[in-house]
Amino acid sequence: MIKISAWLAIAFGLILGVLEAVRNWGDWQWWPFWAVDYVAAALLVAGGLLALRRPVERWLTAGWGFACAMFWMSFFGHYGDAMKAGAEVSAREQRLTLIIGLMFGITVVGLGLSLLGKSRRF
Repeated sequence: MIKISAWLAIAFGLILGVLEAVRNWGDWQWWPFWAVDYVAAALLVAGGLLALRRPVERWLTAGWGFACAMFWMSFFGHYGDAMKAGAEVSAREQRLTLIIGLMFGITVVGLGLSLLGKSRRF
């Protein structure tokens, strides 16, 4: 399960870095709002690579935990804004909230795999 979590972390971290650049290109917000995504991406990629090289998963679990918390806040922030806007929420915002929700789900799975990796043998 650690190998699955590690490979998922590497792929997710790389995709997260690219998507963050695409989303903000030409309209970068204040730096703390986008830098956090690159911190998560770096932790995931580094944690995934370290977990594949040696049997130490703490960096992998830290990366998933950080990303999971970040996506929790992002998803529920967007969802709350959409609920306040009601029928007036744009289709773009609806799609973005759905994508963030799906990515949040992936982080929950990755975190679970990294936590269960050593405690269970299948």
